Amino acid sequence: MNDLGSRTFIVMATFNGESLIGSQLNSLIAQSEKSWTLLIRDDGSTDGTLEIIQFYAQKDARIQLLSDQLGPTGSALGNFAALLEAAFTRGAEYVFCCDQDDVWESNKLDLVMGRLKQLEGKGGAPCLVHHDLAVVNDSLEPVSDSFVKLMRLQPGSQYKPQRLISRNEVTGCAMACNRALLELALPVSDQAVMHDWWLGMCAGFFGRLAFMPQKLVKYRQHASNTIGAKSFWQGLNPLTNWIRGWHRGNAEFVSTVEQARAFRDAFAERLGKCSENCITLNLYIELLSETRWQRLQTLRQCGLWRSHLLLNTILILRMLLLPRASGR
Repeated sequence: MNDLGSRTFIVMATFNGESLIGSQLNSLIAQSEKSWTLLIRDDGSTDGTLEIIQFYAQKDARIQLLSDQLGPTGSALGNFAALLEAAFTRGAEYVFCCDQDDVWESNKLDLVMGRLKQLEGKGGAPCLVHHDLAVVNDSLEPVSDSFVKLMRLQPGSQYKPQRLISRNEVTGCAMACNRALLELALPVSDQAVMHDWWLGMCAGFFGRLAFMPQKLVKYRQHASNTIGAKSFWQGLNPLTNWIRGWHRGNAEFVSTVEQARAFRDAFAERLGKCSENCITLNLYIELLSETRWQRLQTLRQCGLWRSHLLLNTILILRMLLLPRASGR
């Protein structure tokens, strides 16, 4: 048991999760590490989610339902951003993010906390630890024994911060961070793609980021997943709408540029105008206003190539086909 008591927070964002939240709450209660506070924020559920939370909260004082004046945010990003700020305000030293529909392995808190403390060291550097997940279906039956392999991620090689600009390697429900990182990263920008990506960039650029290969969460896939685990091979399925997927990919790419701009603006002083990381951010932000060939040169210069030939091919095509933004 750690010696920080309730200063270890688990934050859970909920929305219409009545059919699955019970198994997740049970897995938290079954953790071998018992000293924690679970802070839940509901985003306007219309089913029985709130009643289930209140039932568990009455039985276990560690489980608390957050009440604020924000109302429904309409997104996992907004809900988790509010939770992270609330946990920080309440004095959290360590924060674990938690989805309502997964199931944690009983030793998750123990193992991740040990790695997090080791990573931050005596100086208390801003730190984030994340781990692999086992992908399962609605009934917790195996779909893939590794989320990282399914998604063709390479988190072990993502310690060059510039690679974090274009692709997120941190899965929110597998993430934990310390207070020093929250102090740096909060508030999460409205231009962030997701809270986990924003915190991952903060840790990569200004702190320490570590990946654990253990599969410590059963990552449940179902019809209501906000994001979910969809391998890039699914995009090659002839039954899928390639045109719609291509346009969605374009929009997602543009959102990464907007996130990079918000990140640079938020941390301009810390980055320094002439630092390698700041130069990389500026180059990435200007991608849309460059010529097609300049874009390819920028990708090479910034080290933003993907981990797979197919992903690189798609990226090249996107750079060649996206229209040039006006103003340059």
